[in-house]
Formats: sequence, C-alpha cells, structure tokens
Amino acid sequence: MSSTDPALTRKIRQLCAAGYQHYDAGDYKAALRLFYQAWLLLPKPQTDWVEAGWVLTAIGDGYFRSGQYQPGREALQSALCCPQMAQAPFIHLRLGQCLWELGLYDSARTALLRAYEIARMDIFSAEDRKYYFAIAGLLSRQTLNEPSPGISSEQHQKLFKIQGN
Repeated sequence: MSSTDPALTRKIRQLCAAGYQHYDAGDYKAALRLFYQAWLLLPKPQTDWVEAGWVLTAIGDGYFRSGQYQPGREALQSALCCPQMAQAPFIHLRLGQCLWELGLYDSARTALLRAYEIARMDIFSAEDRKYYFAIAGLLSRQTLNEPSPGISSEQHQKLFKIQGN
C-alpha cells in the first residue's frame, strides 16, 4: 500500500514532530509515548503504510538514544518491512548501532555497511567513530581513501583519523 489519507498523515506528522521536540530535549520517554500514539493511529496492518516506517524509525531511534537497544532493534527491523524504507540509510545505521551495542557484531557490520553503501561517509559524520571503524575492514583500501560526494577531504580525514595518531 502507500500513504494513509492526508488528514491522518498530518496527525501522525504532528505527533512525531511533538515527539521529536521531547527527543531533542533528551526526554526520550515522553518522545516514545508520542511516537507510540502515532503508531496507534495507523490502520492495521500497520506495516503496510509508508507512515509506519517513519513512526517505527522514530521509535527505534528513541530507544537507541535511551540505551534500550533490543526494543530499538525490533522497531528498526520492523521499519525495514514498511513500504519505501529498505533504502533508508538512517534505519540501517541505527539498526547497526543497536546490534553493535547488543554484541551482535556480524549483523551490526552488515547493517552499518548497508548504511554506508546508500549514503557513504555522510551517514557517519555525527556518529561515534566506532561504528564507522566497525566496517572499515570490509571496505576496500581505495574506498576508504576516497571522500564520498558531498563530504570534503578535510571532513573525511577528520572522520577517518584514528585518535592518538
């Protein structure tokens, strides 16, 4: 399926926007409550709707930020089952991060590599470098030394530079 009716989509966006205000303030519990309210508005089966992908991504992100990696993993894996979400690099990034924190390193590398394949280095620019380094060995030496489009050589070098060297 595709999108819900415009009025419902507006309401879901409003709830998610309100949730992200709490998220930005570090109140992940309040953010998650609003994201779940948005989830409950979706017609069943929820994962048939594009909006479900947005909401599940927000839920997974909220759980990741609050250190609840298993429910974050579950929400993000479900988000990937929603229409138009399989190519969303942020979902793969957050899923990889949750998996990494759960000690599921091989699965984490697969998800992180997928995020890299879609968005290149840019997706890692605001993240802890450990997630990029988790996949560095999987990338060819040539790929590691070439900045991706949209990222300057200086940004690439700063991200790639290993602390202490």
